[in-house]
Amino acid sequence: PFKELYTAFFILKLTFLVPLVSLRYSLRSARPHPEWSLGLCVIRVLARELFNYYTKTRSDGLAAVQEAHKKAIGRFSLAEVADASMYPTLLDYGTVKPVSVGGLWFSGPPRQETDLRYEKVILHFPGGAFVLAYGTEGTGKDVASAMTQHLKATRTFLAQYRVSTNQSTRFPAALQDLVTFYHHLLSLGLDPKNIILSGDSAAGNLVIALVRHLENLRSPRLPLPAGAMLWSPWVHVTAEAGNDYTRCRNSENDILTASLLQWGADSYLPENPTTDSVPFISPLHHPFKTSVPMFIHAGGSEAFFDSVKDFAQEMTEIQGNRIRFHATDLAWHNLPMSYKGLGMEYE
Repeated sequence: PFKELYTAFFILKLTFLVPLVSLRYSLRSARPHPEWSLGLCVIRVLARELFNYYTKTRSDGLAAVQEAHKKAIGRFSLAEVADASMYPTLLDYGTVKPVSVGGLWFSGPPRQETDLRYEKVILHFPGGAFVLAYGTEGTGKDVASAMTQHLKATRTFLAQYRVSTNQSTRFPAALQDLVTFYHHLLSLGLDPKNIILSGDSAAGNLVIALVRHLENLRSPRLPLPAGAMLWSPWVHVTAEAGNDYTRCRNSENDILTASLLQWGADSYLPENPTTDSVPFISPLHHPFKTSVPMFIHAGGSEAFFDSVKDFAQEMTEIQGNRIRFHATDLAWHNLPMSYKGLGMEYE
């Protein structure tokens, strides 16, 4: 009953909020950034309201992802659990165990007759503060379009890891899933030199953890990928996530909310984090040596900007690391998930 009542209140609120916000930001001088369009300003407010709705009602989006997987006949692929030796140090967390997980191919899965050695594949993981699932058709199309256009990718695989909903899906459940997905692509015959990892927001955090895991493991069965792209990665994850966010400059003008991040941290963090687990959970101030080239992006108008830039600098200072940090001045959090329709296609 609470969710139904709150949903009705939310819809009613939006009917009044949209015209009020439009009127407020009709003057450029009233906008968070004068360069932002009226549409950007309105959508920013609506995005924050939507995140507040998700947080209040604990709506995780899993049902929409599951429905998308059912409808994507021929493009859905199930990644089976790999051998236990692929998950060392990730199996010592009680009920948190690897499971089979699924994702969607764009524009389609590799065909049997295709010479996979020459396939350039983006393995993308969508963000969601560890608690929201975004592995849907719409998300995949937008990401795949950008990857095809700018990276000449042959295909993109949108991989939906487990979001944190109970004790068995806390850390390191999502990281276990990333290992499972990467192993799955390699099992198809894809050349690791043609696989690029990609993750936005919380999934950027997970991609960092996966690269760290692969570096520590150094297994011929899980060779290193060609590179990793991190889009607004959440690199500072603590039990005080909400307060951490509020203290960030730009937090008032970004699209995320402190309550969403606190929900994510409360749900994701293990009950008793160990010294060894902290770098995998919160990579800021825990740089590591890697031969995997990393592209790290942050929006100049997002609250995570300083922490992302600091992490990139820490990684750059390690000899041999190949790190490229890039900022888009007017962009808020998570450009790949928000560029379409906002006048940011060029960015």
